[in-house]
Amino acid sequence: MTLLRQAALPGFELGDYIRESVAFLREHEPPEGFFVGFSGGKDSIVTLALCRLAGVRHTAFYSCTRIDPPEVARHIRREYPEVVWLYPRMSMWEGVRRYGPPLRYRRWCCDLLKKQPARLHPLKHRVMGLRAEESARRAARPRIEAFRGQTVYKPIFVWPEWAVWEAVDALGLSCPSLYDEGFRRVGCVVCPFILGNTPGAVRQRQESMRRWPGIWRAFEHAAKSWWQAHAPQGKSARLHASADAYWQDYLQHFGK
Repeated sequence: MTLLRQAALPGFELGDYIRESVAFLREHEPPEGFFVGFSGGKDSIVTLALCRLAGVRHTAFYSCTRIDPPEVARHIRREYPEVVWLYPRMSMWEGVRRYGPPLRYRRWCCDLLKKQPARLHPLKHRVMGLRAEESARRAARPRIEAFRGQTVYKPIFVWPEWAVWEAVDALGLSCPSLYDEGFRRVGCVVCPFILGNTPGAVRQRQESMRRWPGIWRAFEHAAKSWWQAHAPQGKSARLHASADAYWQDYLQHFGK
């Protein structure tokens, strides 16, 4: 019986998940140690704790996008001082002016701000806090993946969300206060996944705009600057009467 099937069975408790994940990390530990991707969210916090419990060699890295919630960045600085910060060569706003606002299926921002800073690091065995429960697309991929000269290991791949939160409590881990304030995600403030006109997207976007208006103003300015520079040569000029009209369409329909 696979672990994925075992994890869905009643009676599979937190200790079982922890023991299996620790064994998984020890089994695959490379001589040079793991590169641990650390975002400051609950999944990466538990993943880093598991690396410590396993006693495997590792270094945690945070890709500072500068569009993460400021509360998360401060929390990492305060509670996880051993984490190494990586910085992109280009800001989000420079990227928007060059490539246009990101779309759900054209998320250049992830590559530019998160992946690129870490891509050339010599540690090629990467541990990530990815879970199959988060999406069907993630669930369809293997627990160990190799691509672009790197190997990605997912120790909490089969963990349900309740086990992550139980681990936070049981291990006494410190998480950003945003979770206590009702935020379910603590990733990038501006993200294509909270665009659109569905009730859930609208609620998340409005909540984000109220909490971090300065970041959204900078995003709006960059998006409108891109439209003004490109609209005369593209179809957007026929679809939108002004930069304001383009911005509203982008928010509600992913800029299509």
